Amino acid sequence: MAQLEKVVAAYRVTAQYPGLISARILNCSKASVCVHSVWIQKVLERQAVIKFRQTVFSDYKTYTLTSPPTDITNELISAHSKSSKYFCVIREVKSGNEIKQYLEVWADCSLVKNYDLSALDVHGKIYADDEFRTLEWSPDETKIVYIAEKKVQKSEPFYKQKPRAPTYKDGVDNNEIVLGKEYDWSQDWGEQLVGKITPVLVVCDIKTDTIDVLSNIPNDVNPATAVWTPDGKGVVAIGHIITPRKLGLIYCANSPSIVFSLTLDGQYDVLSSNSEQLCVRYPRFNLNGTKLVWLERLAGGPHSSCYKLMSLNWSTKEIITIVDFDNQILHNTVDYNEQLPFYGLYDLLYHINILPRNCWLNDDKTLVLSTPQGGSVHTFAIDTESKDIRYLPITKPFHESVNVIDVCNNVLVCYKSSLNKPGQLFAIKIPSTFEAYNFNNISIHEISPSHSLPNSENFVVEHGYTLYNKPTTIFYGPKNNNCPLIVLPHGGPHLSSLDFFRADIAFFVQTGFAVLLINYRGSTGLGKDYLESLIGNIGDFDVKDIYNAIQSNPLWSNRQLVLFGGSHGGFLVTHLSGQYPSMFKAVCAQNPVTDLITFFGSSDIPDWAITEAGYNFSDVDSLANSKDVLMKLADCSPCKNVHKVQAPTLLLLGEKDVRLLPCVGLAYYHLLKKHGVTARVLMYDDCHPLSTVAADMDSFINAALWFIKHLCNDFEK
Repeated sequence: MAQLEKVVAAYRVTAQYPGLISARILNCSKASVCVHSVWIQKVLERQAVIKFRQTVFSDYKTYTLTSPPTDITNELISAHSKSSKYFCVIREVKSGNEIKQYLEVWADCSLVKNYDLSALDVHGKIYADDEFRTLEWSPDETKIVYIAEKKVQKSEPFYKQKPRAPTYKDGVDNNEIVLGKEYDWSQDWGEQLVGKITPVLVVCDIKTDTIDVLSNIPNDVNPATAVWTPDGKGVVAIGHIITPRKLGLIYCANSPSIVFSLTLDGQYDVLSSNSEQLCVRYPRFNLNGTKLVWLERLAGGPHSSCYKLMSLNWSTKEIITIVDFDNQILHNTVDYNEQLPFYGLYDLLYHINILPRNCWLNDDKTLVLSTPQGGSVHTFAIDTESKDIRYLPITKPFHESVNVIDVCNNVLVCYKSSLNKPGQLFAIKIPSTFEAYNFNNISIHEISPSHSLPNSENFVVEHGYTLYNKPTTIFYGPKNNNCPLIVLPHGGPHLSSLDFFRADIAFFVQTGFAVLLINYRGSTGLGKDYLESLIGNIGDFDVKDIYNAIQSNPLWSNRQLVLFGGSHGGFLVTHLSGQYPSMFKAVCAQNPVTDLITFFGSSDIPDWAITEAGYNFSDVDSLANSKDVLMKLADCSPCKNVHKVQAPTLLLLGEKDVRLLPCVGLAYYHLLKKHGVTARVLMYDDCHPLSTVAADMDSFINAALWFIKHLCNDFEK
């Protein structure tokens, strides 16, 4: 009972820290800055996640909250106009059994416009997810563009008794019902985007009170992430190509896509290169509208990879490459008398984008972005004319993580955190003289409260160069304490373990464990070659890298070892327990990929299995006629070694997971039981990440208790 109370108390403590969703600089001068930020926080008593807004004023010496935080949980998305005169909110309100959406416009401390979008019935639900979400004011502050589901024509059975049809004066029934199509199936965009089938661009004109769906986008292009053109006469957006089929977008930055422009009167043009199939993201205009930049890579292949930074001259439409894939050496700032490697540009898969919406310094040629680098997130300034890349010394290289969130008047709002330190906002001033920036002399100022974990001074975060002379391991745990070690490989596999605050990892450490994170081959943030070296070698190179990293340090290998991982991390921990059966005391796997053949036939991303096995997805029509592919998928799967597993295994599965159907985990569970392995399944009413408060709390507390139970007296030492 004492252990249970300790574990529950640790979860309650680590769940209380808010996480940043967005921040915007409202006013900025040399003397002060005012920042508006949005945060999320778990509320265990309500089994819910709340969202709140707060505004802070700082004179770069101290800061004050201008008002108490305001709960905005029913706001989907919001946006300030350029001058901050207007503020737009998309709000969801439950009305009986129906959830209605409203578009609100606020000005002069009052609500000046309120559109009942459900009643107007121009389109379906507005998209507020990280992949498609758009809410942008036009430069003249009269229009708002957003993305919503296309209105679906109503359908009824071929025969249904009903009252006599009404007569319409103009002879037109705008609510015409089609017969026999109510069971037609349409493919959506997969995991966490279920029901999102056909996005459309919508413009609300607050002067004329009209809401119109923009036309002339080809049927095989689905728009996402739109921004206004400099003249306000159209938009630039990402277009996801949907032929021959849609592949899941969440966590998958490899979808074939284009950058296109569309005027309000319907002129459609593709802006990105047509010479090869590409994946593009994050279109951003500079301040005077002369340049459009975006990130670009080849489509297909690994689900996350190194990007190029591209720039388009808005007048001539000429495209040039600013940052290529090749690794570079940066001549570091005077604060660090060494050369600093630059491993390329990679996406961030948690709320915060690599390229913030406002990313330009005042010279209008230098942009600021944040990208994973060797186990941390670092911030860089990139000159789009000279192509110079400068590291911003906000923190020590390859320690902690710093994300730039907004830029205004050479002031950056950044979010900094580490495994041992919950996130905090900072204002970063970049001094300039004669239009030259002094990146060696930036000033850093807190603009949000500092939070510390209990007894944080007793814990250490250590980055190591144990694999291939790269910063690939992160140890987090108590100082001078030989407590049990949780080996926690990241998912993906083309993601990375980063030194930023994670409540789940903090929970394990507060419970009495140490945690080892390993950026095995295939991880992002360590170069394109390092990432792509895993293709065709999953279940081999990644597993060996984790094993070799543990063995490289006796302070790790001599401990009691347990395994925790989700998705591809679950793939790895089930592989490790099968390949090294006597090494680990217990295993906890969250929605693990244990059988690639079943995964291929059931997942929203069947290309993942084919690509990671080393084949081209477009060349594989089915496994029935591809014996070599079938054998390779079987050979890569953890279930091939299930007969060797000894460690008690806890499986955490999501009933609504369409990335990895729960049947895959259940099949593995039955194999474990067949071979006499102690096993347990927890099934949650949730999707792939198990991120609801109820699932998160239950799964992590059960995981800790599972480890404690099977470590027995070893945990008490």
